[in-house]
Amino acid sequence: MEIKSEITKHKYAIAIPAYDGKMQMETALSLLDTSGKLMNMQIQHAFIVIRGGALIHDVRNELTHRFLHKTDCDTLICIDADIQWDWDSFLRLMVLSEHYPIIAGCYPSRIDPVKFIVNHTKDTLNQHGLLECNGIGMGFVAIQRQVFEKMEVPTYTHKEYPQKMKQFFHVGIQNDTPVGEDVWFFREAYKQGFPCMVDPAINLIHHGSKAYDYKFQDYVHQILRDGGQTLGE
Repeated sequence: MEIKSEITKHKYAIAIPAYDGKMQMETALSLLDTSGKLMNMQIQHAFIVIRGGALIHDVRNELTHRFLHKTDCDTLICIDADIQWDWDSFLRLMVLSEHYPIIAGCYPSRIDPVKFIVNHTKDTLNQHGLLECNGIGMGFVAIQRQVFEKMEVPTYTHKEYPQKMKQFFHVGIQNDTPVGEDVWFFREAYKQGFPCMVDPAINLIHHGSKAYDYKFQDYVHQILRDGGQTLGE
């Protein structure tokens, strides 16, 4: 089913955590290409980049805090510093983000044989070909501002900001299993009425010791048939 969106009416904040102070060259080139096309289309956008930070969840909370308090953007697009994408995938993310509070692309783990980490909550794709889940990596995700404004989460003091920072991301133990900050966020959002929808047509390359270039769309039906590849219960 075709889906349309008026993306020129939205404002997007692109948030990138660079934990080691570096960005993959392919990520930088994707970002440069995307920024040029956004400007040509007169789509308003801003960049939020944090270099360094030993606590991954704290960096993600700070990126979100800056989005909420330092910009008037209505959509946060989280991209990791080792992800490569093309314009069509970024465009799909923007279009779908008008209709779904949380929309994501799924990229392969940096291991062989190929593995995608996604904890789906339904065994079929919806009318737009999307997969509902409550756990996936944060490497290519669009989140509407309303999600952060409506979620009820703890707060904590951060020395850099006068306002209390909301703890959307956290590392901890759930059901006797350690989970990362990304899983924590998606599970909390899901419990509060904001499932994450994954678009298998978004193509991403995950860079590490090599370029892990496997398309989720080629594996999604196998994952559904086999019961999925999860991030822990």
